[in-house]
Amino acid sequence: MHKGCCLRTGVIGISYKTADLGSRESIARASQKISDEKAKFFKHPTVLLSTCNRTEIYFSAEDLAEAHSDLLSFIRLSMDEPFEHRLYSYFGIDCFSHLSRVASGLDSAILAETEIQRQVKLSYESAAKALALPACLHYLFQKALKIGKTVRSCVFLERGASTLYGTLWMLAQKRFSDLKQTKILLVGYSEISRGFATFLAHRGIGGFTLATRRSDEIRLEGAVVKGRECLASWPDFDWIVCAAKAEEYLIRGKGNGRQLIFDLSVPRNADPGIEGAELWNIEQINQVVEQNRRLAEEGLQEAEGVLQDSVYRLASLYRAKVLRSEQLLAQSL
Repeated sequence: MHKGCCLRTGVIGISYKTADLGSRESIARASQKISDEKAKFFKHPTVLLSTCNRTEIYFSAEDLAEAHSDLLSFIRLSMDEPFEHRLYSYFGIDCFSHLSRVASGLDSAILAETEIQRQVKLSYESAAKALALPACLHYLFQKALKIGKTVRSCVFLERGASTLYGTLWMLAQKRFSDLKQTKILLVGYSEISRGFATFLAHRGIGGFTLATRRSDEIRLEGAVVKGRECLASWPDFDWIVCAAKAEEYLIRGKGNGRQLIFDLSVPRNADPGIEGAELWNIEQINQVVEQNRRLAEEGLQEAEGVLQDSVYRLASLYRAKVLRSEQLLAQSL
């Protein structure tokens, strides 16, 4: 443990980085036996964080090595095969730094995802309700959550912004206040269109229209499938994504000023001379994707710097607080 840290905390974990789904499932099931109220029967106070991508047990003890060994022994009771080589462990300030990275979304499969911060908060609150957690675990989680918010607020970490679909989503968010209230038209049953349909579904967007020549043969989850004749009424839609093969322009004429059109096709599906609509071609979109990728890399470096500075500053404050308490106690004896 770092000599400047009094945080007597540790973590044992397994994640998508260290193990396959089957191994994660086994550890998750074993760990549930010391979650919430059931944790009262374990000799060390713990907080269980279990998500689809990770299972982590945070703990506190005067002797962290002993607590770590006790946890391994407990998990071993529920396992039928060796698992230790798939785990990772951190102690003291390294544990604090790790949880801060988790809460910030920097350790997630999808960089800067927001759901993990809510999961960390709920795990901590659930454990705090069931157990009398020591001050160091309260400090660990409260400050890690604070660091997570700080990292998100001061650096560029737009979720998925460096991907094609993420870039389209980001640009649409800038034009429309509520994307769930927009009328969306996908043009063409290409791989790009199908992938974007899945992307939309994961964000709770459904009821969009897919225009394709093979409308009688196609079924796509979340979409109302129509023939290309519906393209004559494209001005009725707010957000249009074109990714079809066509000999001529499929989108032409004049919009009403609110349309946002992304033309991902080569040759292009949308007439470059369209008026009354904001039109992006694939070259323009690729420029934004590359810019966002560079910003994301710069933002990641900045985020790591902000995180580590915050961890060491807050760990030093905690150490000073503990030393003052020990001095006051010594003076009173």
